[in-house]
Amino acid sequence: MFEHGTCRRIVSLILIVIWAIWLKKSKVFILNIDQMSDHKMKYPDVATFDLDYTVWPCYCDSHINPPLKPIRSSNGEVRTVVDASGYEVTIYPDIYKILSDLKQNDVKLISASRTWAPDIAKQMLKTFKMSYNGSIVPLTEIFDVSEWGERSKVGHIRDSFKIIYGDTNLDKRDICLFDDEGRNKEVERYGIKFVYVKDPERGATWKLYQDYLKNK
Repeated sequence: MFEHGTCRRIVSLILIVIWAIWLKKSKVFILNIDQMSDHKMKYPDVATFDLDYTVWPCYCDSHINPPLKPIRSSNGEVRTVVDASGYEVTIYPDIYKILSDLKQNDVKLISASRTWAPDIAKQMLKTFKMSYNGSIVPLTEIFDVSEWGERSKVGHIRDSFKIIYGDTNLDKRDICLFDDEGRNKEVERYGIKFVYVKDPERGATWKLYQDYLKNK
């Protein structure tokens, strides 16, 4: 049998061990909460997308001969179109997921293209269709504004702001541009984050998009 004093010491040691275990678990829990907070995504106010080799893998002004025929998938989406010559274009695989995530987080979407054939690009935006909020909708309904013309992307964005916000003050809002042309990095002089789409085989990918959000 243990003496009374010995029993008290054993109980004290057990309590100390339990306290140490609880304290360690508490620190891990707090650390995990902090990490979750650190990794919380911060979305921009406006996301702008170039089209050729950012959203789809072609130049619509030199590769496409309308009219366009949609190829519907089993869920009703249109990810592939075929032109009059039989040329097939499939939208980059992560684009619908990226656009849907942005829309669900109240981000305004702009398409901005220097294409010489805006009428063809508009047909493509109407023909490609994605699932959003339980409906199948054309990309023309996903983008809030589409801008065209051989001018700077800053000009495209400013004109879009006139339609969306009624002003051209870019400083008031958090803006990004996904684009495959390095020359358009000039937008960063105006406070716009340039997200360089380097891979012509995959376009704007989910990983590129997530890396942009995490590093904001």
